[in-house]
Amino acid sequence: MNWLNKYQEWNQFSHLDQSLKSELVQISDKKELKDRFSHYLEFGTGGMRGELGAGTNRINIYTVRRITQGLANYLIESVPEASLKGVVISYDSRHFSREFAEETACVLAQNGVKSFLSDTLRPTPVLSFLVREFNAAAGVMITASHNPAVYNGYKIYGEDGGQITIETANQISDNLASIENELTIRSGSLESFVKDKVINFFGDEVNELYLNRISNAIQDSEVVESIDDQFKIIYTPLHGAGLKLVESALKRNGFANLTIVEKQAVMDGDFPTVRYPNPEEKDSFKLAMELGKEKNATLLMATDPDADRLGVAVLNAQNEYHILNGNQLGVLLLHYLLRQKSSQELKNAAIVKTIVTSDLGEKIAEKFNVKVFNTLTGFKYIGEKIAEFEEQKNYTFLFGYEESFGYLVDPFVRDKDAIQAALLTAEVALYYSQQGKTLLEALEEIYKEFGFYIERLENRTFKGIEAEKDMLAKINAWRNDPPVSIADLKIVRIDDYLFKESSNLSNHTIDKINLPKSNVLKFYLEDGSWFCIRPSGTEQKCKLYFSVHSKKQSIAEEKMNVLIEEVLNVF
Repeated sequence: MNWLNKYQEWNQFSHLDQSLKSELVQISDKKELKDRFSHYLEFGTGGMRGELGAGTNRINIYTVRRITQGLANYLIESVPEASLKGVVISYDSRHFSREFAEETACVLAQNGVKSFLSDTLRPTPVLSFLVREFNAAAGVMITASHNPAVYNGYKIYGEDGGQITIETANQISDNLASIENELTIRSGSLESFVKDKVINFFGDEVNELYLNRISNAIQDSEVVESIDDQFKIIYTPLHGAGLKLVESALKRNGFANLTIVEKQAVMDGDFPTVRYPNPEEKDSFKLAMELGKEKNATLLMATDPDADRLGVAVLNAQNEYHILNGNQLGVLLLHYLLRQKSSQELKNAAIVKTIVTSDLGEKIAEKFNVKVFNTLTGFKYIGEKIAEFEEQKNYTFLFGYEESFGYLVDPFVRDKDAIQAALLTAEVALYYSQQGKTLLEALEEIYKEFGFYIERLENRTFKGIEAEKDMLAKINAWRNDPPVSIADLKIVRIDDYLFKESSNLSNHTIDKINLPKSNVLKFYLEDGSWFCIRPSGTEQKCKLYFSVHSKKQSIAEEKMNVLIEEVLNVF
């Protein structure tokens, strides 16, 4: 669209929100204005996510109204009785999250679609659960997950409680394309819609519904019943929505010796105590580590603002807290789950992970004769696989995980669930503690049996439209003219998920990939190492994933350093 015309449309709109009007007045840089108005904030299967502010390429009340109008149109056209079944809406602690949730409810109501609106901030996994519990037509979660404070986002869930499919996203996108002026979309009065019971608030009663189900994450009640006072947990919600439910879930299931990081228990969209509210970042654990040393805690846990990601830290041999990466915690939970199940329980059991998650999980599952399914990156694909199992009745879901700190134990939720993961992690840590071992020592035992696996993620940011084009051009260059070797190792296979083809370079055969299209390339080396190139679906970043393994840690680390250097030099 013509950015100048769209900018003038906003600038001349007499009823423009005053704070957004003031923001526009202060911008004189044409490049900045072009970035804000040259296109709409991208919408896909993950919904939309972006920086707060004025403009079509920012998240604000008008872009929220626009996407909600598109959702309303889709529901009315495509989902039987959607207006009566309604939409469940929740939000986290970010700036304007409550306002955007209320705008969503009001636009839906203006279109005759009922909604169930949370009376306070609540985690993403609870939203996913409630869509199914309320038998709703859809769900909306206002969150930007673990992004910096200047971001917010809008995630849409389908009737099954999982994030929407590609087909649904495309249908909503078609509806969005027909909306010419987001400024004129009516939202109406919240109070009047509540009075007419088109908007219905829900409260703490839903917490009880969720907590009544979450004890299923406990695998061996005898382990938890034998807990002693020496097993201490430190937890931080990182100023987010996980506080009440993580605390309640742990304490109700026997983990009473729990201390909350008080400074980070304040709900604050500025996230003042951290650089990013991301449990993958060491900075996020700084206060928890200090409190852990003071309390002599066994286990530190952190959740992101919408409590779908869990980070964990434990003491290492130097008596310093070490943060487990997502792959490491994933295999610890997986290994424990498999050991706890009987052979009958494992019959037809299935594990689901993403294509960029460590291969170690597959090696462990193979020992227990359990099938592993790989999906594209994003927990929505894991949720789709769970639905497929239930429909076809061929497999029973046991565990789903991805390297980016996302885990699911019990599929009464259809998205990653940090609350479930926190409860299971506490049990696993307690189990090994009772044997005089830390989680790191348990991980070392797994490495000794299956080999030492290392994974790394490198991010490259491409800010702005032209930079993003450059990023996509670089990826296409790898696709059209790939190297024959990296780090003195032959590339033996290339998986191109855009064309859904797996090319075996050794025998020159091509197999089809039975996954949705995605602009992802994965390169396999002759020693079993691999690297993967994927543009982020929510940020202007290119993500490069690396995986190596060896029987010896030192050899694996050396291989990793060489592989990263070689790939980044070419990229």
